[in-house]
Formats: sequence, structure tokens, C-alpha cells
Amino acid sequence: MNLYHTEGAQSALQTPHDVRAATSLRCTIRDRALAVISHELRQPLNVIQMNASLLQRLPASAEPSQLQRIAQAMQRAIESQTRLIDDLLDFSRLRTGKLALRRAEVDFGALALDLVTAFGARWSSGCLRAQMQTADPLICHADPVRLEQVVGNLLDNAMKFSPEGAEVQVRLSSEDGFARLAVADSGCGIAREFLPHVFGLFSQAGTGDGGSRGGLGIGLALVHGLAVAHGGFVKATSAGPGRGAEFNVWLPLHRRA
Repeated sequence: MNLYHTEGAQSALQTPHDVRAATSLRCTIRDRALAVISHELRQPLNVIQMNASLLQRLPASAEPSQLQRIAQAMQRAIESQTRLIDDLLDFSRLRTGKLALRRAEVDFGALALDLVTAFGARWSSGCLRAQMQTADPLICHADPVRLEQVVGNLLDNAMKFSPEGAEVQVRLSSEDGFARLAVADSGCGIAREFLPHVFGLFSQAGTGDGGSRGGLGIGLALVHGLAVAHGGFVKATSAGPGRGAEFNVWLPLHRRA
């Protein structure tokens, strides 16, 4: 197929109004994306700036514990911004086919359970509970660093949108040659019409009161991209606004010869 002539034929069918509408939509998406990225990057910078100002005003006799709390807040903000920048770069590499996967035999179940323990230890406002629903190890031929991103982004997403005192359920199982990870929260839920788009980049932007989730959406977009790169797939389900959501990832199990 000659893509040049195909695109030319499609363009010839467009009216001037169609062209203006498409251009306007692209500009709107671009402007919204830039606004959301700016907001997400500014948040940790604001935290750093606020704590730096606080440090400047502290007396020389300040308690070491107070200094430690300020330093920890600044460190968390730096880690948050670093994570966001890394996710954006990784997503760009995925889109352009430049993300190299360093595959090895990985026990996906053990990896996920370790991350649940680590994330749960630092989540003071809720509870993470994991359940292994198979006696067999979930061995995948995959990049362990990228699988950590997949699991970490799903846990981070669930914790972010869960109310105070909530419980996030994590289930691991084996289904038809795939390892399945399910992360279910009791948060704000997702409107039915938004479900098909929930893994899209910037899809969360500007959707707060519509039964979906505000934010950049880069974490879920990266989950989708990494799952597909490993030969897997993803799915999100929700009973509707205010009724929580469940995010599922399937990754092919490694078949030994």
C-alpha cells in the first residue's frame, strides 16, 4: 500500500472545516498536555522550595528530628519528580521503538509481592493486601526493571486514588499461559465511557468530576506500553464513579524447552 497516496486521498476528501477542526483539536491536546506536564513537574518543586524556605528560617538550635523531617520531605519530592521525568522518557522510547528490554527469567509473583511489601511499608494512610492464587511460580522471560515499573505504577495509582483508611487488593494468578496481576482499589472509580481510554497518555487530564481520575496518566500509559512490549495486554474495569476500579495486566509465562 502506498501510504503517501492513501493519505493524500484522505486529505482530498476533507473540507476546509474538517482541516480547521482537526488542527484546533491537535492544538487543544498539545496545550492541555503542556499544562498538565507543567503542573505535575511544579508540584514537587513547590514542596522543595517551601521546605528550603523553612530551613532558612530555622534557628541554629533547631532539633535534629525537625531537620530530618524537612530533608525527608525534600527527598520524596525529588524522587517524585525524577520518577515522572523517567516515565516520560521511557514512554517516548516505547513510542519510537528505542526502549531495549533486557530479558531474563523472572519470578513475576515474587517480584510483585516484594514490591507490595515495600509500598505498603510507606503507605501510612491505607493498607495493601496481596494474595497469591497459584502454587506455581509465575516465571516470565522479561526485563525485571520494567516489570518493577509495571507493578509499581499500578500500586502507586491505586494508592493515589484511594480514600483515607482504604484497602488495596493485589491478586496474582496463572491464566491460559499468562501471569495475571490484578490491583483493585476502592477509590473514585471510572465512568464507563472513559474506560477504553484510561491507559492513554494524558487521558486523565481535566477529567476529575466525570468519574475518572485527574493527573497526567503517564504511569498507566507506561504500564500499557511495557505490557505490550512483553507480549502481554492490560484491562481496566470499574462499576462506575465512586465505586473503585481494578487494573489487570497479563504477561506471557515462560515455557521451558
